[in-house]
Amino acid sequence: MQLTGRTKWSAERGPEGYAGLEPIDLFCVLLFEPQTLTTKQLIAEENRPFKKRVGLDETRKFFTPAEIMACRGLMSTLQSFEDRRQTDSGAPPSPDETRALDLMGALGAIASFQRADPIAIVPRPGLETYLRAGTVSGDPGTEQVVMALAHLKAAYLAGQPMQEQARALVQAIDAAGTLDPAHASNMKLELFYNDHAPWRKTALLYGLAIVLFGLSTLMLRKPLRIAAVLVGLGGVVEHVLGIGLRVAILDRAPVSNTYESLLWMGLVGIVIGLIAQLINRGRGWYLFAGVGAAFVSVLFAGMVPLQDQTNALPAVLRSNYWLTLHVLTIVASYGVLAVASVLGHVYLVRNVLLGKGPKVEMAQSDPIIRQTYRTIQVGLLLLTAGTILGGVWAADSWGRFWGWDPKETWALISIVIYFTVLHARHIRWLKDFGLAASAVLAFTAIVWTFYGVNYVMATGLHSYGFGSGGELWVGVWAVAELALLGVCWLRARGRRQLSVVQDHATQGAPTAATT
Repeated sequence: MQLTGRTKWSAERGPEGYAGLEPIDLFCVLLFEPQTLTTKQLIAEENRPFKKRVGLDETRKFFTPAEIMACRGLMSTLQSFEDRRQTDSGAPPSPDETRALDLMGALGAIASFQRADPIAIVPRPGLETYLRAGTVSGDPGTEQVVMALAHLKAAYLAGQPMQEQARALVQAIDAAGTLDPAHASNMKLELFYNDHAPWRKTALLYGLAIVLFGLSTLMLRKPLRIAAVLVGLGGVVEHVLGIGLRVAILDRAPVSNTYESLLWMGLVGIVIGLIAQLINRGRGWYLFAGVGAAFVSVLFAGMVPLQDQTNALPAVLRSNYWLTLHVLTIVASYGVLAVASVLGHVYLVRNVLLGKGPKVEMAQSDPIIRQTYRTIQVGLLLLTAGTILGGVWAADSWGRFWGWDPKETWALISIVIYFTVLHARHIRWLKDFGLAASAVLAFTAIVWTFYGVNYVMATGLHSYGFGSGGELWVGVWAVAELALLGVCWLRARGRRQLSVVQDHATQGAPTAATT
């Protein structure tokens, strides 16, 4: 993943010579013949603007270690980061600097194998650090493992079957050190987590549920609705299983990075949709909106780079009390507000674009709008509470309640935006179309608070949350949202004008009495 950008590539799209192979094949090359990789186009970089800025070929996806080393723009970017670190040791890297550091990390991984550095493969009972062993040397106590690796290498290079040598390696490792029961249990859970792939199953089930919901509006309404609910519940089971496994494996709350936060946000969205649907006795679009919010959250989580999915817990997040109170609450608010945004989309598509609603806005609100309004109320309550709890956490961790950090500032901006939406609706400045459009547009402030501050601005005290990647997809989403709102506005305006013309025509037409 660190080298090629994926754990496995299809034969048509991956790096030449390694596309379509299993990850273990590339690992064997790294371990047993790494010198052959110097001129292989293996290291992935897909961001075209970044490649243009540093002088890499924009049309290519993979580069050789030699090309990375010879890229002057890349080295200049890294040097500027080092210069800033000289004056400010806590300065976070910019998005370009983060990408440059990732490329150098991939280069360093290949160089480590080329130096025949031992790798950590021998467990030490009761300790989290492993003993290192390689094909040439290793830590004291790993002599038999080193010999077994050398025999495995000889069989690999000779093109002979490797099963016997692999079994001998396993036996040598077991003789040198074994996992204690607690770590062995965690290892089994992690292997099951990786093999079961709960997030792939979750996304498939949620996506299928959305398709069934859509088909139910065209035919077989009741059977397809029941099928959609059952499939969606299957997605919830996989979603809960995935988060439960991460909590059990990592022994922490599931919101310590962007990846986990997106997964938690989606779970809150589907749960709030299910609860609201049950409270309203099956009426309304709550469940569909929850499934939609959860589906999008899981999809975007899959775009988070691997290193951001598995990073160690920063020191500032090791207070489980504040982590539970603040982060779970505020990320939960994002999930609820995502449901409100989906409900806004439902109204715009169903009532405005497809014209299934009244031609003009009625005095009584559309049911979807009432659902949107209630959902925003719940989301705003959680957002406000989470932000206040964040201030309490900041006072405990950093010695001040509020400091106008970018993350804090944008959290406050989001609160003000949603308070404005609710107030404008309460005093009837916003009618049905206005509230639906506001639910969609206001969520962009949440996306910027959650994603933009961390991945685009990358400044402030919340440095533990920074990352890179996904700008293209988030940008495409933002443009698509604006385009949808523009089309809906033109459509709603046209319908209002047509209604006025028809009213005038009706009022001006001769009646039987006047005739």
